[in-house]
Formats: sequence, structure tokens, C-alpha cells
Amino acid sequence: MLNATKISDDYVIALSALVQSAYIVNRLATSEHVANEDSKILLKSIYKTDTFDSISIYENKRNIVEGLNILKDILIGKNDIFLINIQKYALSMMLIQKNISKISDLQDLIRKKIDNYEENSMMATNFDDLIKYSENIYKEYIAIIRPKVVISGKKEYLEKNSSLIRALLLSGIRAAFLWSYHGGSKWQLMFRRSEILNKCNKFFI
Repeated sequence: MLNATKISDDYVIALSALVQSAYIVNRLATSEHVANEDSKILLKSIYKTDTFDSISIYENKRNIVEGLNILKDILIGKNDIFLINIQKYALSMMLIQKNISKISDLQDLIRKKIDNYEENSMMATNFDDLIKYSENIYKEYIAIIRPKVVISGKKEYLEKNSSLIRALLLSGIRAAFLWSYHGGSKWQLMFRRSEILNKCNKFFI
């Protein structure tokens, strides 16, 4: 059963995007990191619901290279403190995605909210609106799900970046849905690590 899923480019891109969301959340919570194009790509992915093609959603493989490199560090067993936090956030987002999948009414509500924003078509020109709208979806529909994602960091950064952090958590959950669609599961991260790592190492070949 575990060997049934092919570790495809779509699989690796989605998983890398999930890790990248967790990575940027960690940076925002612990440093003076400033939101830039890496955050924008992730937030825009939330509203690309007409395809399951990971490259189309994230526009270019290079856009998730930070997440890919961190994923490789995790798969080879590095255990730096910041990597432990990233893994914790990523696993929490996977669990939330799994719980949302069990509640069809909740999925429908989130999808309607996303579709409504697509129709207003603001996200292409206004990053602040994109952050605010994504944060509102998270606060209204995701924050009610238990267990919650608990972010560790400095109070000043957590307060300053709270909106973007919530928006990025939503983007990570979106990536978890995409990863699940392409066959991803936590069991594979336990039992097929070397196979996933091998695919990551050949990703740009």
C-alpha cells in the first residue's frame, strides 16, 4: 500500500511549498524578516483552485527552492532547533488539512470564500489585501480547528507579523491539500524518506 504512490514532481513541489510556508512563518516569528515575493507566491497559491498541477500553482520550480532545501535537511535527519520548529508547524498544518477533509461543509465554506476573492480579483495588484483576506479565512474557519498551530517566537515579531503568519499558515494548509491529492501521507515521511530524498536530489536534473 505504501509503495503505491509515485513520488512525482507534483508531490515534491507541494511538500516543499508546505515546508517553505512553515520556514517563512518561523522566520517572521523570530527575526526581522520582511515579506517579499516568496510569501506572495505562497499566498497566491491559495486562490489557484482550477488545477492540481503544482508547477502551474507555484509558477516555477525555483519559487519553492528554499522549502526543497529545508525538506532535504529534514529528510537526512538534521535536528537544528529551527528545523524542529519547522517540522512541528508543517506537521500541524498536515493534521489540520486532514481534519478539514473530514468536514465537507467546512470545505465548502472555505472554497466559497476563496472563490469570492477570485471573483473580486484584487490579489494580483494588492499584496496587503491578499494578506488580510487570507488571514480572515484562517481566523474564521481554521483557527476553530483543534489542535491549533502554536507558533514560538519573540512577542514583538509575533505581534508585528501576526496577519502574515496566519495567511502563510493557510497557504501551508493549501499545500498540504495539494500534497495529499498527489498521494502524500505522513506514513511516507516515516517509511519512504530515502526515496523522497532521492527524488528531491534529482529535482532540477
